[in-house]
Amino acid sequence: MAGARHTRLIPAAVPALRALRVRWFPFLLLAVLAALLQTTVLRVLGGWRPHLLIALLVPVCLGAGREAGFAAGCILGLLRDLFSVEPFGLSIGLFALAGYGLARLRSGVYAEHPVTHALFGLLCSAVSSGASVAVLLLQGGVVPLGSAVARAAVTAVATAATAGAVGALLWRRPRWFGLKRGSE
Repeated sequence: MAGARHTRLIPAAVPALRALRVRWFPFLLLAVLAALLQTTVLRVLGGWRPHLLIALLVPVCLGAGREAGFAAGCILGLLRDLFSVEPFGLSIGLFALAGYGLARLRSGVYAEHPVTHALFGLLCSAVSSGASVAVLLLQGGVVPLGSAVARAAVTAVATAATAGAVGALLWRRPRWFGLKRGSE
């Protein structure tokens, strides 16, 4: 009898957590690994530096529900904000909106295809780089426009290739991460 009472303490929270669909433990492991790689190993690559967190955001959110996409975007944006010099909250907001938007598009696109991941990775990376440059300019910084555009383009292409590869790997075992196809 006491066990039954204990399980009814949070009945409203359990369906809400199940509705998020994403298996959070494997996702968090990948997110922390991506953040660590982004801030350590990829720093030595110079100009060719993909946004690993965006490359993870795209395939996860295309296979998640709206709430899970928003939550995944917040988590990945927080990790980026913790390790960047940009104003705190910029990446959280951008990634949360991107995650929600990608999750909304889930039923209208071929969510498990690497080309889809690459195209959305390219778009999300370009928007993220554009927002970073805009914030820097608003803060009074001086940015040579030609080099900013060139670096953003190289980063967006690198992110697109990485997002396609990450998406192909994640969608080989979608149940490990709780990903669903658009028709499911």
